[in-house]
Amino acid sequence: MSKDFTNQLLELAHSLGATLVGVADLKLLSTLKTYPSNLMENFKYAISVAVPLPKKVFELITEENPGELYAHAYRTANMLLDQITFRLAEKITEYGYNAQPIPASMVIDEKLAMGHVSHKAFARAAGLGWIGKNILLITPEYGPRVRLATVLTDMPLKPGKPLENRCGKCTKCIDACPVRALKPSSFKDYPVDRNEVFDVKKCYSRLKELSKLPNIGEQICGICIKVCPVGK
Repeated sequence: MSKDFTNQLLELAHSLGATLVGVADLKLLSTLKTYPSNLMENFKYAISVAVPLPKKVFELITEENPGELYAHAYRTANMLLDQITFRLAEKITEYGYNAQPIPASMVIDEKLAMGHVSHKAFARAAGLGWIGKNILLITPEYGPRVRLATVLTDMPLKPGKPLENRCGKCTKCIDACPVRALKPSSFKDYPVDRNEVFDVKKCYSRLKELSKLPNIGEQICGICIKVCPVGK
């Protein structure tokens, strides 16, 4: 039964525009910080959805300006993801189960620059990719050039398996960061403490400044994504 539900939802997600879809077992994420703190209560699984951004927009990024085309692709992907997860939650509800779609991009905690949940944590648990040294999800197909969203549900589903970290000795993202927000790291699956590998204040300050540029309006930079060799 769970396999049937899983296949149906994956097919629906793809038909709605998703490129990568997977299911995460929430037992693997019991210590994950969420807003509110009880967000995952009574849910068993998370459906992780990803859409890639056009690779060309990253080639146009400079240290001074992420570019209007990247900002447009970023907004468009977020809107598409929100529509996909909304429709998935609607279908799950029709089957008589509970579902909660989580916005693709919505900052809840300004100080920590965090949303309701870490979409990349769910995506990693679902087997869509691994957490790279740039603290982003790295997919085998597209590298970090994807946007993510999530649906929490109690529908019985068949979860995927996390992928092993494949960054190896590569440090291109760390070396390229304009504000040195990324720190040398060697975690296997996921950093125990984000602060040990990432200076959120440095990164977030840059994102806020770049968002003020003409025709940007989004908290984006993209340098560590641009230089990642995976998926190029």
